[in-house]
Amino acid sequence: MDEVFRALADPSRRQLLDRLHRHSGQTLQELCTGLDMARQSVSKHLAVLEAANLVTTVRRGREKLHYLNAAPINELSERWITKYDRARVGALADLKRALEDTTMGRPEFVYTTYISTTPERLWQGLTAPEFTRRYWGLAFESDWQAGSPMAYELSTGVTVTDPAQVVLEADRYRRLAYTWHTFTPEWARAYDVDDATLAAFAAEPRSKVTFDIEDLGGMVKLTVTHDGFDPGSQVLANVAQGWPKVLAGLKTMLEAPGYTRELTIEAPPARVVEALTTTEGVAGWWTPDAELTGDRLTLRFDDQRIVMRVDEAGPTAVAWTCLEHSAFPEWHGTALRFALSGTGPTTLRFAHVGLEPECDCYGACSLGWDHYLTSLARHVAGAGGTPWVSGGPTRLLTTP
Repeated sequence: MDEVFRALADPSRRQLLDRLHRHSGQTLQELCTGLDMARQSVSKHLAVLEAANLVTTVRRGREKLHYLNAAPINELSERWITKYDRARVGALADLKRALEDTTMGRPEFVYTTYISTTPERLWQGLTAPEFTRRYWGLAFESDWQAGSPMAYELSTGVTVTDPAQVVLEADRYRRLAYTWHTFTPEWARAYDVDDATLAAFAAEPRSKVTFDIEDLGGMVKLTVTHDGFDPGSQVLANVAQGWPKVLAGLKTMLEAPGYTRELTIEAPPARVVEALTTTEGVAGWWTPDAELTGDRLTLRFDDQRIVMRVDEAGPTAVAWTCLEHSAFPEWHGTALRFALSGTGPTTLRFAHVGLEPECDCYGACSLGWDHYLTSLARHVAGAGGTPWVSGGPTRLLTTP
């Protein structure tokens, strides 16, 4: 954050950001035109902005193109602007809007972020369905080989395929590129897109997204380039607003300690706490064979069982520690945290600390948590939970 604030403190650097906002993807020569600054001064200011990650550069032949990068402003917003819930925070808020604006001189989108993870985990985060469902709401299906087809499953359960929807490049842990989505009526319904917008999107040529992964040792630099658009593209305007949010979700997921999920429940916090701290409540969304005695919660799934110790029980937080899991020993000693906020609807932030992607059960368990947390939300809201069914799958956290 310090580098960002220092970079923004200079009016000349803010002027350069304004020029890139109006016309992103400029060369040094283009940026110098019309400025009352020497070329060397502009170059030095750009170096400061690039070091602060406010500007991303891409080489195209002999040209070095400069792009605005919204990542640090999004992070600054999350930490300061959103935290204090202010509608405006002077120039910083204006700059945030500018960086997220979709007006670009060249029809493409470039975004860079730094994630405390490894190239292997980042690749997993970009390709494995148990990951992409969590921060993107999509599950990709592909063998991730160049030329292979690539399908994606919407949050509604509909799978979209197309012969032209393929993997273009797949240099494992270094570079991934594929053609962008096929816009279908099912996609439009899932995202509440009107017929006119769907028709405009579908009429545009298929674009391409590229993920470049650079290992920095304990941290990974991820650069996303989305190009192949015609000038004035409506799809570009749409993805330019969506990519920062998607990539912020990816970063949060990979840097979080274990499995995490946030969801909104249409009920007050007290009803959520009741569903987490009573035998009848847990039975309504997880397994009918649940028993809470003192500080012990025992859950049975046919001939298998889980034993939790209740460490905290409301009104704004519920916490368990797993003492026993007969099917997944990786759970032993892990912590399950339910944090509640709001007065109704309730925001539930769940974390299974210790359930890491390296665990053998991670794929099955993360999919299971997706299901059972949704079951919890439905149960509390009165829509009917979908708990475990006796005789169902042997994996305890998969959808019955």
